[in-house]
Amino acid sequence: MGARGITILSIALILLGWFALGSFTYYNPPSTANRIIALALLWAALLVTLLLPAYFVNLRLRSDSEVVIRAARQSALAALFLTLCLWLRMNQALSWTGATAMLSLFVLTEVFLSAKGT
Repeated sequence: MGARGITILSIALILLGWFALGSFTYYNPPSTANRIIALALLWAALLVTLLLPAYFVNLRLRSDSEVVIRAARQSALAALFLTLCLWLRMNQALSWTGATAMLSLFVLTEVFLSAKGT
């Protein structure tokens, strides 16, 4: 699939993901189970939102056969970081120290995975 196909598919998934999250949070009360579902929907929406910029950055830096896989991994890690930060903030457990430590772990994970060649 070329860059044009990935762009069109990404934009469609972005709109679908944010619409699903907005609809779910609008029509459901904020209970514990609904918050977990909303966080899962947020992760998916952030994943497809961050996939397109990560794809174009990776395409610009290195044009090989693993651009889509690398972009998907990077956007998944970034979406997971943001979702975990929101979950910790909802539980009033987020601090600058914890966020910085978590960010450094995610960056180190990406560095090790990139060095491994995966």
